[in-house]
Amino acid sequence: MKYSSPLTILTTLLLLHETLYSTMADQKFIENTCKGTPSPNLCLKILLANPKSQNSDLTDLALIGVAAVEDKGLETIRQIVALKRSRPKLKPTLNYCEKAYHAVVYADVPSSNEALRGGLAKFAEDGMADSAVESQACERSFREHGWVSPMTDSNKVMNDVANVVRAIIRMLL
Repeated sequence: MKYSSPLTILTTLLLLHETLYSTMADQKFIENTCKGTPSPNLCLKILLANPKSQNSDLTDLALIGVAAVEDKGLETIRQIVALKRSRPKLKPTLNYCEKAYHAVVYADVPSSNEALRGGLAKFAEDGMADSAVESQACERSFREHGWVSPMTDSNKVMNDVANVVRAIIRMLL
């Protein structure tokens, strides 16, 4: 039987220690970042769900958040399309909501991504603020027509996610 040299064992232990320390430091950075948002638990859920959050700086975390807004927007558009088929009387309001969520996915998200990559956090923040406003406008449109919204949960989640991401982006200002 061949035994490892003390130097090999020491080197392995040091590498293991360094890897563990680095991972703990990344986790702490994410936790501290999320404490500065309106919903720390939601923030952690968004960021930790993406493996790219490890070894990320604040801009990278903001980009991960913007991607989460895009995912939620696309999911909500699919929900709207399904609701148009199952609840045809709501179609005018659903059309309005679909336009609002298209603005989120095809205008707000790309402009926020571009702004973050260009170091223009203020413009990225504006995109996330608008994403929250669009979700609120969609929800309000149902009340304005005297209907109960079938999208309350989705609109609230989009509003919450956009505001968490907006808070992360504000840390860059």
